[in-house]
Amino acid sequence: MNKSTTDRGPLVAVVDSGVAAGHPHLEGLQLRSFSLEGAGSPLDRRPEASDRTGHGTACVAALYRANPRVEVLAIRLLDEELRTTAEAVAEAIRVAADEGAKVINLSLGSGRAESRSLLEEAVLYARERSAHCVAAAHPKGRQLWPADLPSVISAISHRSCPLSDLYRVEGPLPRFLAHGYPRPIEGRPPTANLYGPSFAAIHLSAKVAEILTRDSQLAFSDIVTCLEESCSGSWNETSTHPRS
Repeated sequence: MNKSTTDRGPLVAVVDSGVAAGHPHLEGLQLRSFSLEGAGSPLDRRPEASDRTGHGTACVAALYRANPRVEVLAIRLLDEELRTTAEAVAEAIRVAADEGAKVINLSLGSGRAESRSLLEEAVLYARERSAHCVAAAHPKGRQLWPADLPSVISAISHRSCPLSDLYRVEGPLPRFLAHGYPRPIEGRPPTANLYGPSFAAIHLSAKVAEILTRDSQLAFSDIVTCLEESCSGSWNETSTHPRS
């Protein structure tokens, strides 16, 4: 296999609530951003992408801490209640791929069965442009797209999973258990901060980006294999904590 490497990591698109570009946790990060808004298709692209909730900024900061070499494209899609539509998510995936993202982080999803084909088509569109989607699975194990697609690398979280560890979730999907906390906030204990699969997904995206930094030409199945080889152990539904 011919390897193509670079000192700079690949472009990671973070489709979320926007980003506070001047946040101190993002100092030195190569960052660009825009928002996708409106009710029609295509959505309106606007340069204003300030964070509506803090969630997107927390995700970008966690990504940057885990992998300082990444470049980030923050796409504001979620509203003030962290909601959007499956149609908008599908369009954001396509836009991110067209912008050159090689990893597309989706700390969001739809539980509607009719969303599956819509999002699957968008994921395929991205794959054809060498972009790989990483998505947060449902925190209570319910059906959620695009995380439940076999063509998406997905993440769950557990409070005992350390920052540097990764565990393979047993089952047919390329799913992993990762650290579920954002970057700590001074003076606030981790248990009082945000937590969940959203941050497991962003830490998993950091690992995928690191793999692609070493070899930018890897296929999806090869990326999954590299993740599995880096795992500390496995996890299943009956587990009470990750095991080696």
